[in-house]
Amino acid sequence: MSVRDVIHPGGSAIGLWCTIPSPAAAELVARSGPDYVVVDQQHGAVSPGELLAMTQAIHGAGRPALVRVGSHDPWVIGHALDLGADGVIVPLVDSAAEAAAIVSACRYQPAGRRSWGRVRGTSEEEPLVLAMIETRAGLEAVGEIVATEGLDGVYIGPSDLSLGLGAHPTPRIEHAVVLDAIATIRAAAEGAGVVCGLHCLSGEDAARFAPEGFSMVTAGADGGLLRAALAAALATARGAG
Repeated sequence: MSVRDVIHPGGSAIGLWCTIPSPAAAELVARSGPDYVVVDQQHGAVSPGELLAMTQAIHGAGRPALVRVGSHDPWVIGHALDLGADGVIVPLVDSAAEAAAIVSACRYQPAGRRSWGRVRGTSEEEPLVLAMIETRAGLEAVGEIVATEGLDGVYIGPSDLSLGLGAHPTPRIEHAVVLDAIATIRAAAEGAGVVCGLHCLSGEDAARFAPEGFSMVTAGADGGLLRAALAAALATARGAG
């Protein structure tokens, strides 16, 4: 299944996030029914070898595999793609120049600076390239960022965006200044005809935002969801006793 069949302007994909460095866990996440799965190398504990196995497991379950890379470094971006990612989500993009640089890191010469050398994957489709808007600078430059040639869209990180706007990150997206910023980013992406994604920590928040016109909404990460499910099971068991 092509990643662009799932994630595209005007779509409404619901996905999940993997932070646990395990192909078995990634397969469980992928088989639970999301439209896409993102492996987190920025804040997750995922090594290159584990990433290779995790993308294989996600693809084996019939789902597109994206990677949130750890930096703008072209080698980091290219390596994630070489290990099987269908696309990358790049954190902390503050300007159109930075957006153009990450697009270049995803494209082979002469269009970009990606080096040839894939370990797995044979698709000739260009990888999906998403820039994270999660700072005040990124918010202020969002009009120029979404107009970047070759950029497929933007992905909102509300926790860091909260910090950048003087608020404290919360489990539910609730600060008025952050909600206003999210609406501004979504409108800019819609006007440019590109993807707009939103990161949520729970299915409840994902259900709240999904009808608002986002191309993709993440409904949480494996670690947090597992912890919540285990705590709920223990609370039920102890209450029953």
